[in-house]
Amino acid sequence: MSQAQPTTAGSWLHGIRDMLVSAGMDPAPIFADAGIPAEHVGDPHQRIQSDQLSRLWNVITAVSGDEAISLASSDCPRPATLDLLTYTMMTAPNLDVALQRFVRYLRVISDAARFALVPDGARGTWLTLSIAGGELPVPRQRGEFILITILNICRWISGRPVNPTAVEFEHEEPGSTQAHARAFAGPLTFSARRNGLLISAADLAAPLPAANVKLSEMHEKFACDFLDRMDGTRITPRVRDIIVRSLPDGDPPRGAAAAALCISERTLQRRLREEGTSYQDLVDHTRRELAREYLGKEQMALGQVAFMLGFADQSTFCRACQRWFNTTPKQYRKRLSDA
Repeated sequence: MSQAQPTTAGSWLHGIRDMLVSAGMDPAPIFADAGIPAEHVGDPHQRIQSDQLSRLWNVITAVSGDEAISLASSDCPRPATLDLLTYTMMTAPNLDVALQRFVRYLRVISDAARFALVPDGARGTWLTLSIAGGELPVPRQRGEFILITILNICRWISGRPVNPTAVEFEHEEPGSTQAHARAFAGPLTFSARRNGLLISAADLAAPLPAANVKLSEMHEKFACDFLDRMDGTRITPRVRDIIVRSLPDGDPPRGAAAAALCISERTLQRRLREEGTSYQDLVDHTRRELAREYLGKEQMALGQVAFMLGFADQSTFCRACQRWFNTTPKQYRKRLSDA
């Protein structure tokens, strides 16, 4: 793949494999069709590109012939899917703190899935999900599986039913919603502005049965150490951070990025190539992801967005949007606000 893409740990594939087995399907040829080596499944040190996961869900849906396959055997918690994040969550004092830790350390599992906690007054807090894709559209089954997996792990660590008081999906309502109603056990809304679960204040505040201060501190340290090691071995996240900081000054030169990392340009090129990208692809991908984020903030003027992305003028920004989104910045912002 030519563009740098966010990735997900191989441990996440544990849950998908278990779901396939419970649905009576053979995981091996399905993972092979999606281009995912068998040895990567369940390995927390392997990282799977976003397009590979989207392709995997396309293969699963096609082979099963079931558009709701992502919710098959949805009563299984599959705690191993989150690897050490599960332990970090389960030893928290309550579900509120557990979810804060989940969001904080999510990169242990994925930098493709992005969660946020959004308070909603007395109703509770929304756990919202967005997925950073690559060149392929992200299939809805991928997002549904993520949401039901996290919800079931919340139920598992709580030791009690945790049913959201509202469930929202960005995608259109499917022909049948029986699987969704059974899995999420909460009021469903489709064609919504977000993907998310509204967790009640009572569920968030309830003590967790495995809460343990000492173990909690130890598991948080493990999560921090894991992220430090991951960031230390992979150069792409560090280059992306340099690009983000440099963009308002214009096109960030490759030499400046190499100098900031105390390596030569040749070494920078080689290490990015080993991680499946190039410097220019990384600049373009970073700009595109930031453009999505900035255009979703209506308080930011389009000229301001163009400046933050390092474009010399709005016409250059407009051409880039045409290439990324097949529409103008103004039209893309309207599309986001109408969603």
